[in-house]
Amino acid sequence: MAMFTKDNMIMDLQGSTQKEILEDLAKKAYAIGAVKDAAALVSDYLAREEESTTGFGNGVAIPHSKSDNNLKATIIFGRSQQPIEWQSLDDQPANTFISLIVPTAEAGVHLQLLAKLSRQLVHPDFVNVLKNGNQDEVYELIDKTIQ
Repeated sequence: MAMFTKDNMIMDLQGSTQKEILEDLAKKAYAIGAVKDAAALVSDYLAREEESTTGFGNGVAIPHSKSDNNLKATIIFGRSQQPIEWQSLDDQPANTFISLIVPTAEAGVHLQLLAKLSRQLVHPDFVNVLKNGNQDEVYELIDKTIQ
């Protein structure tokens, strides 16, 4: 199964807090069979945020988890209409989320994905599509980036 499909996208996240957004992403990950347990993924996300923020700036965060709870390398995309406080590097809220979910045994994949995506976040055109593009445009952009 592909690491990223249109089924991995939530174009209208409803959460209003960081934890609620992470719970929504985890529910999606569980629904598509990427994790054994959604609550464990939320715990992984929160533990990672405690280490340092995953808010890269410009309204984009990349919450990620590397854990034995994770069944396969997966990317989940989500976007919220409202800004969410995320303690981002630029002190601005986030509303666009690219979650990386990787089994412990695939640590190299985790680092490759994080590097590929974070390198693109310095490009305004890339960020603009993430934040404003329709589902097809966002899907094509992320799919092309991770290839």
